[in-house]
Amino acid sequence: MNSLKDYIEVFTHLHTAKVKGHKAPHKAILLLSIIDLIESEVIRYPQIELTDELIDKFNCIWKRYLGESSIFTPDITKPYFHMQHEPFWKLVEKYDIDAMLVAEDEPWSKGKLEKKNLPSGSYSVKSMRNAFEFAEIDGVLFQILQNADARAMLRVVLINEYLTNQPTKTMPNITSLIMALPFIALVA
Repeated sequence: MNSLKDYIEVFTHLHTAKVKGHKAPHKAILLLSIIDLIESEVIRYPQIELTDELIDKFNCIWKRYLGESSIFTPDITKPYFHMQHEPFWKLVEKYDIDAMLVAEDEPWSKGKLEKKNLPSGSYSVKSMRNAFEFAEIDGVLFQILQNADARAMLRVVLINEYLTNQPTKTMPNITSLIMALPFIALVA
């Protein structure tokens, strides 16, 4: 992958779970969080640490697009861990000196990627922080994300593909709204 077009294709086809016919939004929200933090220069390198800022941004974006989902729960650890199945993301374990080099300019080949095991403590921020120094996105993607137009395009792709038509507990029931229309008209 070496162009925005390639990343649009990959972002459109993220490996996500499907629940009740809906794609899990977790990876999209994590990527939107990273895009926002790159834009605000909180993230300045292709190494993505599981920081409090990233967690807060993830929760903020989740709330904006899903509110209280009726089928998904906001949990940053799952997409942070499972994003390693995408061609642009790799987890770097703590104390893995060889892997802690700066992100390569060229994306990693499939043969170079080594899938990491779920740390003891399972899916928790503490266990992820104890097991992994950071996640690293490939250098080409990081360079693409320096461009405002590219960020905007990738945001649109993620929102349209994973965040539209998500069922939430906080959305009004359309039937109730229709039933209330005559009453609303009388009040107005």
